[in-house]
Amino acid sequence: MLHSSGRSSRPALRQLARVLGLAASLTLATVLPAQAQTEQSQVTLAIQYGYAYLPVTLADKLGFFREQAKAAGQPDTQFEIKRISGSPAINDALISGNIDIGGYGLPGTLVAWQKTQKSLDIRALCALVAGDNALFVNDPSIKSLKDFKADQKIAVSSPTGQQALLLQMAAERTFGPGQAHRLDNLMVALPHPDATTSLLNKAGITGYIGPNPYSYLLAKDAKVTKLFDFSKELDLRMTSGVLTTTGKFVKRNPKLSAAVVAAIGQAQDFIKAEPRKAAELFLQSEPSSLSLDQVEEMLRGVSGEWSVQPIGVMTLATFMVGSSALKEAPQRWQQVFFDPVATGEGN
Repeated sequence: MLHSSGRSSRPALRQLARVLGLAASLTLATVLPAQAQTEQSQVTLAIQYGYAYLPVTLADKLGFFREQAKAAGQPDTQFEIKRISGSPAINDALISGNIDIGGYGLPGTLVAWQKTQKSLDIRALCALVAGDNALFVNDPSIKSLKDFKADQKIAVSSPTGQQALLLQMAAERTFGPGQAHRLDNLMVALPHPDATTSLLNKAGITGYIGPNPYSYLLAKDAKVTKLFDFSKELDLRMTSGVLTTTGKFVKRNPKLSAAVVAAIGQAQDFIKAEPRKAAELFLQSEPSSLSLDQVEEMLRGVSGEWSVQPIGVMTLATFMVGSSALKEAPQRWQQVFFDPVATGEGN
């Protein structure tokens, strides 16, 4: 009797096990997603216009942000990209908490890091591009920085921005130690599009320091002459664009912070591998006078500039201290960056 009863009860037991298994899987299906999404459900990034921010644009348009967030166990996070004109406005938005991550220049990041170490703890999350700048002139008699006259003007994006600092570094190399500010009185602040137009029309400026895509266009225009590329003049490559955030955001969202860095790296690899497709997406995302072929050519020419790892941080910081733009330099470049980039091979 016991043997017979045991055989007859096995199907019932198997059915009960299947029912319990199904119930358990349904319970996990409803509980796990809620447990997995432990960080912010929306991340807002603010950037300006320009090719330096192309990795952010591509990471958004190609779904890399969402893909990396999902891989990090944050499947419900949505990403919003805002276009904000001017670094001061992005800085204000980050400080006020209206954005989570902002596109900065490296000099601005160093200043923000120094001023907020005991408060917001603003640091860079990753590098975007080590973009070069070039000095163009519309006066053929100018062959070097020594040829600029006292009444001639050189357009830079900001008197405290990267173009201005590059000019000061070049002035010190040209005129000697302690001469970094030798040409400061020639500098005038103009947005890149206005500076390009003014240079070509000889409307108030004689020189202009610009990054791509403006330098790409000017290099092909017979009305102006390129005096030099700063990477060659200074024998230095330097990160120009970075994504910057606060210690509060990183502490609360370590997985999403790493996911953003991974997505930017993925987008940078895409630019290198698919420059024409990247060019198409660039032209879809912002106004430009460049053709598709021109943007593709430009991106092919700067393929070595893309990396989440920074370069030239300590060189720039040391110079900024010497020129009084920064009170104190970090002891190590890693102090200015959050993990995981801070554990990488930048400099």
